[in-house]
Amino acid sequence: MNKFVKKIGLWLGLFLLGLALFSLLLPADVKVKRSIEISAPVDRVFDQVNDLRNWEKWDPWKRMDPTMVMTFSNPPIGQNAFYKWESQNERIGKGTMTLIRVATNEEIETAIDFDGKDQASSKFQFAHKGDNIEVTWSMNKHVGMLPWNKYFGFMMRGEIKRQFDNGLKGLKFYTEKS
Repeated sequence: MNKFVKKIGLWLGLFLLGLALFSLLLPADVKVKRSIEISAPVDRVFDQVNDLRNWEKWDPWKRMDPTMVMTFSNPPIGQNAFYKWESQNERIGKGTMTLIRVATNEEIETAIDFDGKDQASSKFQFAHKGDNIEVTWSMNKHVGMLPWNKYFGFMMRGEIKRQFDNGLKGLKFYTEKS
C-alpha cells in the first residue's frame, strides 16, 4: 500500500509540474479582437456605442440576463459617461463601465471595473469598408504570471469571443434597423 501511495504521489507531482511548465507558454494577457461590417452611416453606428442607453438593446451581458439593472450617468453620452450594472447572475455580477476616450466616428475606449475586484479595458474602432462600416471590438486584460490565472485567461478568451460576436451581431441588427 505504501508503494502505491508513493507512485500516485509521484504521478500527481509530475502532472502538476507539467501543468506549471505548460503554463509558462500561455500569455499573461488576454487579448480578444472581433469585427463585423454594418451597412449604415458611420455616425449612426458610432452613436449606438457612444450613447450608453443603446447598450441595453445589444450588450451581450444584458442579453444574457434581461433582468440586469443598468444605471446611467447624466449625460449618458460621450467621454466620461458611464453605466453601472448589477446582475443576480454570478457570471455577470456588478460593476461600472466608463467611456474614457471618445474620438467622434473613429474610436471609443472603455474602462471596466468589476466592483473593485478586477479591471479590464476595451475599444471600439469604426472604419469605412466600401459602403459599410467595420466595427472592431477589442479587449486587453492582464491576468498575471500565476499558472491558474493564465489557464483561467486562456479559457476566458473563448467565452469573450462569443460574447463580443453576439454583441456585434446585436449592434448590427439595431443599427441597420434604425
